[in-house]
Amino acid sequence: MPQLLPEFEHPPVVEVALSVQFDRLDVATPQLALVWQRFRDRFGRVEDKPELEAAFERFAPTEKRAQGVRFEIGSFPGMRFWFVNESGHELVQVQRDRFVRNWRKTEEQPEYPRYGNLRAAFVTDWSYFETFAKEELDVPLVPNQCEVTYVNIIEAKGPGRLCDVLSIVNDRYTEEYLNEPETAELQFHFALKGNDEKPWGRLHVEAGPAIRMSDNRPVVRLSLTARGNPPSQDCDGMLASLDSCHEAVVRGFSSITTPAMHKAWGRKL
Repeated sequence: MPQLLPEFEHPPVVEVALSVQFDRLDVATPQLALVWQRFRDRFGRVEDKPELEAAFERFAPTEKRAQGVRFEIGSFPGMRFWFVNESGHELVQVQRDRFVRNWRKTEEQPEYPRYGNLRAAFVTDWSYFETFAKEELDVPLVPNQCEVTYVNIIEAKGPGRLCDVLSIVNDRYTEEYLNEPETAELQFHFALKGNDEKPWGRLHVEAGPAIRMSDNRPVVRLSLTARGNPPSQDCDGMLASLDSCHEAVVRGFSSITTPAMHKAWGRKL
């Protein structure tokens, strides 16, 4: 019987992204843009974005660790399409080597729909994209990396008080010289290992100050991205990898945040 994951009644999550990177398609932008026809009945708005760079988790001693995922601005080496629904809380991202399914918290849709529902939506929309690639482009989609990202917005006593949020941060100094920091930013990277103790991916954690757009209050932005290699380059392997990444994010989130925050969020498991 699988072990139950930690669960919160009021998690601070504001965005979730389920992403699959695949072998790059050798197609022109107008060809790829045709995929919107498969989504336009549910995602009526189209936006152009810079293409995300390829990201791989590598573990050989001579290979450099992959950088954290980027979901926003950057250089413009290629085209990425955003297909956004009417309320703006769901979107699909497509580029030549990546497919992403997002949920975002909005005033109309403030409740986190839980991973099972997001996974089901991902499966449906991936099937549309996979069928398009087969019928219109005559190419297979070969997954090579899977990742799950959760972005959380957390209220703390101040933008420098990461110790209120993160259990890994100690607010006691060795010597009494420095006061409370004005702001603080932290990054952590954890190797994820299987039962055989061999690494299959990494968990990337970033924490830092932010301003909440709804009320301009200072908050802590905590994002967790788990990325790894699928056990097989087919749909089953892709979904198994996403499930493993989700588990790593949830367990990592519970491990790195404080018991006081757990109580505020209504931890049940």
